[in-house]
Amino acid sequence: MGYRKIKENNKTVWHYFKIYFLSLFLSLSVFAVGSFFKPQFSCANSATCKSDLVVNVDNNAVGVFQGRKVNPPKVDLAMVTAATSVLGVHVSNEKKHIYVDLSRQTLHAYEGNQEIMQALISSGKWGRTPTGNFNIWQKLPVTRMAGGSGADAYDLPNVQWVMYFHNDFGFHTAYWHNNFGYPMSHGCINMRLIDARKLFAWADGPAGNQKGTAVSVCDQFKRPGTCVQNNPVN
Repeated sequence: MGYRKIKENNKTVWHYFKIYFLSLFLSLSVFAVGSFFKPQFSCANSATCKSDLVVNVDNNAVGVFQGRKVNPPKVDLAMVTAATSVLGVHVSNEKKHIYVDLSRQTLHAYEGNQEIMQALISSGKWGRTPTGNFNIWQKLPVTRMAGGSGADAYDLPNVQWVMYFHNDFGFHTAYWHNNFGYPMSHGCINMRLIDARKLFAWADGPAGNQKGTAVSVCDQFKRPGTCVQNNPVN
């Protein structure tokens, strides 16, 4: 009888071990599947994923977009770097936050609870714009962006007022189209020159231990500050 009791106890211990390892396996499987189906956004510009992270000026180049040639603006780097226009009537100590509404193709800039800028944008059409909560991690006055393939290939020098918030996804000008308010990009946030310049002057990049201005890319933005994100990357 004692032997039988010991055997039953061993069986019970083994039974719980099996349940534990089965649960662990299922948890890891669910995590792996979830990670596989979670949208991955490594690069916005496939041909310049790294080189577009530095200042680049080429006033002799001709751009290409959707199979047609486009003339980039001439950029005086010294003048661009010295630009000091500031958005807003005064410098505020309130926290800055940029919201992008993909459903309405608009951008909203806030200082605290006060909206100080609203502008039309063009988000991803040929590549999805990642939704999520980010911070501006790099600001460049001008660079070159290229990517795509075949009829979708593009090569665009002198892209101005660039602010990256996720890898090389960022805000920047788009001289190659004037269709703001509709998706037109490969994942970045296209802006009119006047709007991109104002936002660039107002927003902060990282400094010391301080992160850059907060950026929330929303499937839908609802005032005051409610950001709906159906499948964020973070």
